[in-house]
Amino acid sequence: MAGEDILIAQLTDTHVVAWDTATELYVDNNARLAEAVESLNQESPQPRVVLLTGDLVNDAQPSEYAALSELLAPLAVPVLALPGNHDDRGLVRSAFPGIEWCDARHASWVAVVGGVRVIGLDSTRPGEHGGEFDDERAEWLSGVLDQDHSGVTLLAMHHPPFVSGIEWMDRYGFGGLDRLRSIIDGSAVDSIVCGHLHRPITSSVAGIRTQVGMSTVQHVSLDLEATSRPSLIRDPVGYQIHRVAGSTVVTHARYIATGETAFVPSWADGF
Repeated sequence: MAGEDILIAQLTDTHVVAWDTATELYVDNNARLAEAVESLNQESPQPRVVLLTGDLVNDAQPSEYAALSELLAPLAVPVLALPGNHDDRGLVRSAFPGIEWCDARHASWVAVVGGVRVIGLDSTRPGEHGGEFDDERAEWLSGVLDQDHSGVTLLAMHHPPFVSGIEWMDRYGFGGLDRLRSIIDGSAVDSIVCGHLHRPITSSVAGIRTQVGMSTVQHVSLDLEATSRPSLIRDPVGYQIHRVAGSTVVTHARYIATGETAFVPSWADGF
């Protein structure tokens, strides 16, 4: 319907593990995702779709994708998913057979959600932590952006297309970043959403607002020293809600598992 707000929820870096894992964890990854799913089902109004921006599982094992499917099953709305550097492209494709995956080596897709075009760009470099935007993906993305679309376009990927200043996360790089920027500069892309950095960060890339979502597990600590070492922190976790109203995209953060609930202050009487 024209003029209707479109809500798109974003979960990222869920790092689901097999139920019987012996992997050292710093929080209960699976329980955190279950809490997020429960919270998403209570959203009112409901989002049209839940967008997963990579690092869906921790060690790219089939048993982990089975656990992921089980944890996502209660969601009341459809799911769109992208691989991250902890994922296996083939297993992600198999775990989400309803997605119209592109016919290419990379696991990218395009979906229209209530008039909003969401472009899922696979930014992974198999076997490595860093991002990649090669010639094959450049040709694919250029072709998608050349297609007419009258509404808002969101570009989703796992790796942020900028340097965050958190050196130990940035050091893995993003191959082809200049190529990506040249393609989206002046394009129909209205907003970029991504993950990977395990903390909410906002930037601008080629004049386009770029938002990093927060992880549902532990966060990367904010350390902008040039010689920073890996450091994690148990900050409040949750997910993002992207509200598209006309041509405007507004991003809200929903914190979960804080032990706090909303209340109505006394001064709100008659508001």
